Amino acid sequence: MAHPTAAPSPQPSAGQDPHFFLSYARTPSMKEGRRLDHPDKELEKFHWELCGNIMQLTDLDGSGPPGFLDQRMGIGEEWEKALKRALATCQVFVPVYTRRYFTREWCGKEWDAFARRQDAQRGTRPYTVNAIVPVLWTSPAHLELPPVAEAVQYSHPDLGQAYLKTGLYGLLKDGYWTRYRRAVWGISQTIVKVAQQARLDPCDIELFDDLRNVFDEGA
Repeated sequence: MAHPTAAPSPQPSAGQDPHFFLSYARTPSMKEGRRLDHPDKELEKFHWELCGNIMQLTDLDGSGPPGFLDQRMGIGEEWEKALKRALATCQVFVPVYTRRYFTREWCGKEWDAFARRQDAQRGTRPYTVNAIVPVLWTSPAHLELPPVAEAVQYSHPDLGQAYLKTGLYGLLKDGYWTRYRRAVWGISQTIVKVAQQARLDPCDIELFDDLRNVFDEGA
């Protein structure tokens, strides 16, 4: 989803499937007071940093951004189809953990879609690795993880203790630029490694009919 003044969303071209899908909850704009930059500008920069790093770590042809970031407003048929196509073809699902993320219906449906695709592949060939790579945007102390997210490891010690304590946004706000860049580089490497290990096949978007918000489920 997008802020009204945001730049057009970078979308993978028809010639290149997205290497990763960045799943996030849009931060509402404050309507009172002076005009501010849109609240997700740091997240957009993070997305582009991931894209740049992954271009260095892979042999992708550059015909489109290696990462899918949805910044469109509203929900319509074409928006939903584009989102489902990205979920059906990306190699890694990257949920950005914030308190708001786990309260948004479509974030839960995006998670469900990717999980369905992984389950479908388990039935066709040996499964090696979970291709969900969570990112801490804020401190874990501010999160309430639903059971489906609790089952996925997010605390990678090689990203640094400061990252595990405050998340990427916390590192930025505390002025820890070097630690932030180190964590982003580590996340980029993890995305590439997981993509190589999982090697998910694309699926038909019909698999995503009747998606559920898995964050509202007890198991």
